[in-house]
Amino acid sequence: MEALAWRSVESLANVVYILAAAALWQHTDDVLWHLSGVSMAIMYTLGIASWLWYWQLHLFEYDCGLAFGSTTLVAQAARAQGPKLISWKIGSRRWIRFPVHTAFFGMFFCLPVMTSDLLVLAVVVNVYNVIGSILYDKRLIALAGDAYRPYLDLTGLIFPPVYRNPKGARDLEMAAPQHWRKPSMHLPGLIVGLALGVLYYALIGPRAVTPMDMLQAGGAGLLGAILTGLLLGAVLKPRADDWGQQQTDLSTTVALNAATGVVTWAVIGWVDTGQAPSFAAFLPLWFTVQYLGHVFAFLAARKKWSASLIPIVTNVVEEKQITEPVGSPVSSSAAAAVGQASAR
Repeated sequence: MEALAWRSVESLANVVYILAAAALWQHTDDVLWHLSGVSMAIMYTLGIASWLWYWQLHLFEYDCGLAFGSTTLVAQAARAQGPKLISWKIGSRRWIRFPVHTAFFGMFFCLPVMTSDLLVLAVVVNVYNVIGSILYDKRLIALAGDAYRPYLDLTGLIFPPVYRNPKGARDLEMAAPQHWRKPSMHLPGLIVGLALGVLYYALIGPRAVTPMDMLQAGGAGLLGAILTGLLLGAVLKPRADDWGQQQTDLSTTVALNAATGVVTWAVIGWVDTGQAPSFAAFLPLWFTVQYLGHVFAFLAARKKWSASLIPIVTNVVEEKQITEPVGSPVSSSAAAAVGQASAR
């Protein structure tokens, strides 16, 4: 399996195990803290800010098609050369290599009411979070070698290097991101995402708590991925000559659609019941629509989105790449792994 293709497997596995864990979860009545007043407002603010940061990171600081593996899956389905990673530094990624993993701490710990089962979840998730970040760093060193080390030396793993290097990677030469070069092209994703949120509310209701609710959430995410993906793929047009840039644009529009759908559903449910929906359904809905939505968008008008595909290289070239020793100069795709490979 090529270096980026494993992300497709990971993304689908994430959806399955989050839905399964949420469906089987046993709530406890042991309240560890129940904040009120100013402390509750502060905790709510930190928690909401962490969730908003999570969406902002994926929409503006990552190419979601590369981060979640959908672009690689599309290329494999079309029997075409896989995409190359684009390295850039923007926003918090000037200081932190894995800012999404930083956001997880606030997302899971900053709860005004914390029960013992939720605390176990927060601890386990973030232990996995830290270990995964360390292993990710090792993987990038193996894949990109010397191309990754300057960025590694100037940034922090999960938290910014405030004392060691407060400037981070500000002065490091890296390419500028191109997925928001024309923000207006992603407007259809915002519009369709609002309708997707209404669909979620109609299919799931205001909350997703019980095992049946989680199954409905999984089905709603799959249906949403099919419907919105096919619609966006048929309506949108390629805005670049390069196939990789086309898929970056397409996956970004689909990602905006996916995030808007989840947030819209949460807001409608909050207004209806006065309580936020269970966050267990947030990530599966987001992963499913962002990942499979991109695939269905490509399939909706395959000829249109395949026009600029690069055919697969010959076997001779493939064998040469496979047998290249680890210590040899890295390929352009491996060297570009610096800025993008920290997405989850």
